[in-house]
Amino acid sequence: MTASTERSFHPHHGPHDPLPGTPERRPGSVRRTTTVDLLRPDGIGGEVIVDARGRDLVTDANGRPQVAARSRIGGRIDYPGGCVLREIGTVPAQPGVERLVGAAVAAGFRAKVGAALPAAAAGRALSHLLLDDLPGTVLVSGYAVQADLGHVDMRADRALAEAFTAGRTDLCSGFRRDGTMLTELRETGLMPMPTGPVAPGPEPSPDPLAWHEHDALPAGAIRRRRRMDLTAAAGTVRVDATFRDTHVDGDGVETIVHEYVLDALIDRAELRILEIEAVPRVLPWTECPAAAASAGALAGRTVGELRTWVRRQLTGTLTCTHLNDLLRSLDDVDHLVSLHPGS
Repeated sequence: MTASTERSFHPHHGPHDPLPGTPERRPGSVRRTTTVDLLRPDGIGGEVIVDARGRDLVTDANGRPQVAARSRIGGRIDYPGGCVLREIGTVPAQPGVERLVGAAVAAGFRAKVGAALPAAAAGRALSHLLLDDLPGTVLVSGYAVQADLGHVDMRADRALAEAFTAGRTDLCSGFRRDGTMLTELRETGLMPMPTGPVAPGPEPSPDPLAWHEHDALPAGAIRRRRRMDLTAAAGTVRVDATFRDTHVDGDGVETIVHEYVLDALIDRAELRILEIEAVPRVLPWTECPAAAASAGALAGRTVGELRTWVRRQLTGTLTCTHLNDLLRSLDDVDHLVSLHPGS
């Protein structure tokens, strides 16, 4: 089997234009990279193992790299039992993280993270970003279940289909009332299967420090990876950021579910966004790219208000849950700019 010749795509799939690799690190820059891996060693019906890693890397004006921070988080999630976090540990150790055990990794989890680890949240620490990304990655991990089953059949339980629809209708651009997913579910009782392109390798071979160390993904795994690059000039900060969600199927083929690229120009003194553009590279459905324009609403806002403001204001059919997480991550610029070699 070859992915290029035997993969078929849904006729209403979204854009399939993945980034071919990772840009070179520039002299005088800061790069934050993270990966949140959700593994299923006991199969699709078992618990989920969390392996989340991140690194902040400063490259000075002469191109010399220096690691400013590393973080790793491991844990177990009872996915069949309501996505309850059963175990968690961090390196370096984070006192208070044990308070998250027993919490559902779903709505409300991020507030619990802020309460359990207030210093990490206030300091925009790597550990905070990794924990903040857990609910979104768990949400995407439902794709692994759907991919394993081949489809989600609700024909025998119309009440289940109606409840599913009621809880998601107009939640985002992809779940719009008249969009591909909900229209097909209403008409057939089957949830359509997103079909993304095969993932190119993101690491350029000449630069072993382009990304932090992380393992190859096994079958059934989900990964959310992020990269944020900061450069500075003439009183401004340029941010080049991206995220990619991928899944590995039973044949070991890694395909992309979501990928966005974000470019922002930020006033260095006030940390106010001057210009911003989000570009969808891979999305599940034709309706999804309409959400990209929502990034423009951040112009004029300071990065420190984004985690709260985006969550409260960017809702509905012209938004994307996963793009929102990328926009919210701009809050980390408040910390990363302090690492910049010119600071």
